[in-house]
Amino acid sequence: MSERRPVLIVDAGGTLITRTRPGLAGRVVAAARAGGDERPEPVIRAAVHTAPDVAACLRTFETLPPKAVAAVAAELAADPGDTVVLPGAEELLDAAAGSGWRVVLATNAGPGTPPLPAVLAQHIDTVAESCGYGMVKDDPRFWARLVEQEQVDPGLAVVVGDDLRADQQAPELAGLQTRPVRGDGAAPARLTELTRQLQAAGRVPAEATALVAGRREQWAGRDIMVAPQLAHLVVRVTRARVRLTSDAPGATAAVVVRRQSRPPAVVGASGSLPPFAWLHLPRDRRPYQVPANLHALLEREGLQLDVLSPADRRHALAMIREARSTTAISARMSDLVLFLKDRRKGDVT
Repeated sequence: MSERRPVLIVDAGGTLITRTRPGLAGRVVAAARAGGDERPEPVIRAAVHTAPDVAACLRTFETLPPKAVAAVAAELAADPGDTVVLPGAEELLDAAAGSGWRVVLATNAGPGTPPLPAVLAQHIDTVAESCGYGMVKDDPRFWARLVEQEQVDPGLAVVVGDDLRADQQAPELAGLQTRPVRGDGAAPARLTELTRQLQAAGRVPAEATALVAGRREQWAGRDIMVAPQLAHLVVRVTRARVRLTSDAPGATAAVVVRRQSRPPAVVGASGSLPPFAWLHLPRDRRPYQVPANLHALLEREGLQLDVLSPADRRHALAMIREARSTTAISARMSDLVLFLKDRRKGDVT
């Protein structure tokens, strides 16, 4: 586990850099609209973002009148403007690289977009582009492919970007946690804050299972951290107890909770959560210890939990532990006994 590297997946435009001219896709949309292109704007933008080169992009507009095609071609060939590195961008990438992180640039940049300035590019390990994947970042499949192709461990990755759909909603649907930054001029402060937190957390501990550094929201009156990367911890249980370590001394007790129609969340057992932390599973998670009253009941009935698979055993014991009343505990233990009896009866026959 100590060989695994955490991964910072970061957006370019609006997060690390800005330009002195409006974005290419927006300019092409305006030119195509003026020429009679009635396709939805996301479709036109996708045609620009996913095109491998200018010629391929132009072919997607060839049904427009010649004057409109010429207008689109002019925008594709126009000066993209000067690149401005946003304050805090270089420091963030430098801190990540210095702490052993892998840095992946995820971008919708269209054909002809200039590369990142050298002060940023030197810290980038991999570039994932819409033109290479054939799909835009707004599509969760882009992020699923990134995870697979770049061999990213979702538990040790965080997506940083300014776009609600492309850098938050889509990656979360693909099982990645996100840390939004605002694209209205407030991004530098957010980058500086994230840099400080990343540096304070240090390198990933050998025994850490995952990273918890996602976005916050309110849920059931509690301050929580959205954690789609931890869905595997609550597949068979409604909540899983964990420990979080960060720059603060000691460990923070927390719970990963399953939510019906939303991604799992991390909730602090008491007080607030650290903004950037490493997650550790309890040492007794495998195997769960059998409660004394259940152990006595199984002995009286001549039953054993060893007939269950390790996963089924953990699930059964977790359901009993999570019961909130003695009545519920008794009912769930009785159900388990009946299941084991039926299982034994089936084995005999």
